[in-house]
Amino acid sequence: MDLMLSNFIIDEPPQVTSRPVEKVRTDTRKGEVSITFTKTQPTKVVVARKRGNISNDAEGAVRKKVEKISPGGDTQQSTCLPSTDQKLNGAVIAKKKQQPKSDVSSNGAGEAKQIELLKTIPPKLQLPQLPQVQEKLFSEQSFTELDIHPHSKKNIDDLLNFKQLTMVQSKAIPLLLKGNDALIRAQTGSGKTLAYALPLVESLHEVRPQISRSDGVRAVIIVPTRELAVQTYELVQKLLKPFTWIVPGYLTGGEKRKTEKARLRSGLNILIATPGRFCDHIRNTESLKLDGIRWLILDEADRLLELGYEKDVKEIIDAIHNGQEGKEDNERNKIQTVLLSATLTASVKELAGLTLHEPVFVETSEVNLSETLTTNSADQLLNVAECVSIPGTVKQRYAIIQPKLRLATLSALIVNEQRMKPSKLLIFMATQDLVDFHCGVMIEVLTLQQFGTGIENDSSDVEPDMCNDADEQKDFDKNVLLPGLKFYKLHGRMTQIERSSVFQSFRKAKAAVLICTDVAARGIDIPLVDLVVQYHAPQILADYVHRVGRTARAGESGKALLFIEPSETEFVKYLANKHIRIQEQNANGIIRCFGQFMNSEKKSKSTSKEHWAVELQHRYEQLINKETELFDSARKAFLSWVRYYSNFPKELRNIFYIKAIHMGHYAKSLGLRDAPKELLQFDNGTKKDAVARKDGSQRRTLNTKKGLSNRQNGASRPMKQGRKNSFGTKNLMDFSNRSRVLNTSEFDSGLGPSRKKLKK
Repeated sequence: MDLMLSNFIIDEPPQVTSRPVEKVRTDTRKGEVSITFTKTQPTKVVVARKRGNISNDAEGAVRKKVEKISPGGDTQQSTCLPSTDQKLNGAVIAKKKQQPKSDVSSNGAGEAKQIELLKTIPPKLQLPQLPQVQEKLFSEQSFTELDIHPHSKKNIDDLLNFKQLTMVQSKAIPLLLKGNDALIRAQTGSGKTLAYALPLVESLHEVRPQISRSDGVRAVIIVPTRELAVQTYELVQKLLKPFTWIVPGYLTGGEKRKTEKARLRSGLNILIATPGRFCDHIRNTESLKLDGIRWLILDEADRLLELGYEKDVKEIIDAIHNGQEGKEDNERNKIQTVLLSATLTASVKELAGLTLHEPVFVETSEVNLSETLTTNSADQLLNVAECVSIPGTVKQRYAIIQPKLRLATLSALIVNEQRMKPSKLLIFMATQDLVDFHCGVMIEVLTLQQFGTGIENDSSDVEPDMCNDADEQKDFDKNVLLPGLKFYKLHGRMTQIERSSVFQSFRKAKAAVLICTDVAARGIDIPLVDLVVQYHAPQILADYVHRVGRTARAGESGKALLFIEPSETEFVKYLANKHIRIQEQNANGIIRCFGQFMNSEKKSKSTSKEHWAVELQHRYEQLINKETELFDSARKAFLSWVRYYSNFPKELRNIFYIKAIHMGHYAKSLGLRDAPKELLQFDNGTKKDAVARKDGSQRRTLNTKKGLSNRQNGASRPMKQGRKNSFGTKNLMDFSNRSRVLNTSEFDSGLGPSRKKLKK
């Protein structure tokens, strides 16, 4: 008691007026003594204040258990968090209050609650009105004005059909032609690849005597992804059409080492590579000589320094510089180094200070134009403010969506976009398992199942090509939401052949959906992408910029939409504080637009537009409940999402806090009806319960070759009632610590795991 009183500071307010004699009796069942006040006593008000200088808000948040006596004589206690709790625990309480109660019922009252939830309008956010960073895309200079070979000018005009230089090209090309090291920052889709590739080709074809295969590697271009390596190789090939004696090549993961070694022995002058595979050849390929290198280019430098690539980049730079030892230090042996990035992070500026020699800084945004005029040294580059620039032709929006409605809303969005006009959509997911699951389940529900004649449809198992006549085929297509629409997936776990095939097919398509991880977010030029959807929020600001940059390239218009839940709205304010202009899109409007389309096309007694979103969600749940492969894929996706959400950086952890979310609602967004606790106990490597479930039911399997769904006789697995969709925070954190992090690098070397030596 003395210890408690020592933490209180007693003020001297006016005495409380006396009260008549009253009796306060406590419970004596546990041996307490009954106390009776027999006379009126003057009392003093005791004010509890925390020692030290703290804010009033913090004072009110930290309270002790103080016994209060009510007028009726009952004893009450006010409880709250102990004083040792951190700010994040306060965030948990605030976010938990925002979460609606769990509702796992799929019909009856559950459907009514879901429809009511769809009709609710979230409060509008008040965002800071900061101006967006303006960046002019095209300059007034044409390619004919450049000091380059006439053959190059004609080749660019005929083969590439480029007439006018962009701002970054007009500033960077003349400086690079003079032999300067450079740090180049410009918005996505502004032509940075051509800005360094053209000066590189010009400098190599001017070498006399002419270089040949036997001269070995003269230029190295390091890029983070295989797709970007292939894309850069194709552009360099086109620029080298007038200069056939210069040979380009690329080294990426997914190909056999023997093939690449044979390519190196034959001789390459321009080498484009991903860091992991290039480091492997530096260690193990004797025919790779680095003593003749005159150009070193690090494209997407910010990404190269993330996800464990720092060591690989340092190893490459050290190997190249070690290859120059023993040579005279003159202009002929100098290595011209170029760093390019759409975001100027601290790590990029640090790398520039270590690798660039008397560099120039090429900046195209209006914010830093005054600084670029005087920035000519590495020390000054470190002081340039970080700048985020997104093309002004992108309409950026966010939608606040309840977790359990995410899958239905995304599906409705895809249907709405495709019904308005044939569109190309790019959907970014957090992990590889999430990509696999969403691609598989959307193909089944959106492009194969008949819709509008009831939740269950036996005819949905029939492939369109198997219809007997044209009328049946027409009726089938009419009852399918998106007949014939192509869904693609792309992530780092796919083979190189699969990735190349998907990349090329999606680039050529006029209407398609590509579900992918951040492997498709950097530097890839996919023409005419209408909409970019960030289904899961990125973990770093640079990823947001690069994802949005896949649309509205080279002056075209485009749209970008970010999905967030009510507890993550602070992320929108975080973006607004970074000078990113983003507006709200009503998620209910997406649902109503989908419902309006369904009500007009399908004959149904239901007049509620929200009814169709609920039915769509039920379709997913019933399909996943029956399909063995889809059910296991959904569980893997849920586990990978938990790992992803548990590993946000410190800067954003107070927004994306794993303890503050409703796990049951996120499980429902994947069509799962199991409690999260059971899902976390699922082992990714076991298939024991894939055939037989605890309740004895069976699921049908997918024939992936024919794209058919073969139903098995047996009832669907019943949903367990009365189960809570939550689990202990301690269990969640223990799981996160035990599990391996899945948000590792998508940009690996493509090498297989090393074999362990057998013990003798």
